[in-house]
Amino acid sequence: MRIIAVIALVVVGLAMPGWAQVASSASSFASSEEPARVTIGTFTFVQGERLALEIEREEPCPCMCDELLVLGFRVLDSEGNPVYVEEASSYPVPAGDWTGRWDLVDGSGTPVPEGNYTAVVKTSIGEFRAELQVVAPGTALLGGHSLAKASVCGISLAVYKLVGETENGGQVSLRVGEKLLVALTGNPTTGYEWEVEDELPFLSRIEGATYRPSSTLIGGGGVFYFRYEATGPGEGPLRFAYRRPWEATPPERTFSITVTVR
Repeated sequence: MRIIAVIALVVVGLAMPGWAQVASSASSFASSEEPARVTIGTFTFVQGERLALEIEREEPCPCMCDELLVLGFRVLDSEGNPVYVEEASSYPVPAGDWTGRWDLVDGSGTPVPEGNYTAVVKTSIGEFRAELQVVAPGTALLGGHSLAKASVCGISLAVYKLVGETENGGQVSLRVGEKLLVALTGNPTTGYEWEVEDELPFLSRIEGATYRPSSTLIGGGGVFYFRYEATGPGEGPLRFAYRRPWEATPPERTFSITVTVR
C-alpha cells in the first residue's frame, strides 16, 4: 500500500527588541515510491561562526526503522552550485555516528560571502536540507533564526551553533529555541574525560552521543560532545574541565565560554 505523508508549516520569528521579524518554513514528504524530502530554515549565522548538523531519530521508531545511513553532505549557494562538499571517502556512515560541520568556508578554506546557502544531507531514505543565511559581523541582529521543525517518521535534521577549543574564553549568542554544540578533543583511553563544571539554568541538555573516536586506531583520541537548547533568556559562563574523575588535582585543561540567550 502506498503511504504518503506531507507536512508544511510556516513560523514567524519572534518580535523582540533589536530583532526583525523573519518568516521561515519547514516541510517534509515521504512516500513508499519516492525518497523522503525534509527542509527546514532559515538559520542565520555570522561570518566567522561555525555550524553542526545531526540526524535525530525518535525512539521507539514509528516507521522507516531500517538502519539509517548518511551518504553525503554538501552546501549549495543560492544558484544551486556546490561551495563545500565533504569527501566521499567519509561515507556511508550510520546516522547515529555522524556529525556534519561547516565552518562557513568553501572547498579551499576561503570564507564564503554573505548570502543564502543550503546544507544538504543525503541519507539512505532521502534528503534533509537546512536553508542558511550568512551575514557579516555587526548585522546579525537584522536577521533571525528559524525555530521551524519538520520530520519524516520521527527522523529530522538538527542544526547547531558549533563551538570548540578555538572559541575558548569567547562569547556565543543564542535565541530561545536555538541549539548549541560544544565539541572538545580528548582521549578517554588515558583516563581523562571532559566534565561540565558549571551548567546554566537557561540551557537544557540534549541527549546524544557523548564521545566519538576520530579514527579506528586503538588508543587514538576523539571528540567529546555536549548539546544544549536555549530555553530562556540569560547570560553566564559555561565551564568544562578535562581531568581523571578519580583524581583530586587541578584539571589538565579547561574550557569556558560565555553564553547569552535573548
